[in-house]
Amino acid sequence: MNKREMSRTEQYADSLHTDTNRHMHTRVADLQPRRRATVIGTINSLVIRPRSGVPALEVEIQDGSGKLTCIWLGQRSIAAVTPGRDIEVTGMIMQNEEGWLSYNPVYRLFPDTK
Repeated sequence: MNKREMSRTEQYADSLHTDTNRHMHTRVADLQPRRRATVIGTINSLVIRPRSGVPALEVEIQDGSGKLTCIWLGQRSIAAVTPGRDIEVTGMIMQNEEGWLSYNPVYRLFPDTK
């Protein structure tokens, strides 16, 4: 697919995957269940939703090829994790009827330049 056929979201996501680190990251479309993966994307939304009586912060990350929901158990917020921010997450990947999930992934925020 050439740049003209890609949506703006796909083009931006592609720009996050520089040639130097492209081999270390997995696109959401290429995720596999029960495997560890590192995904780079943009935070689309945040929701606080209790799970089994424990607060949980759910963060939806889009990378242009799909979405990954990261769930941090016991958290109501994480400093600087806000919609529109670029993030890298690494963790075990699961899939359910709602899509791709990762519980308590390690994360790294990119500088907020927007």
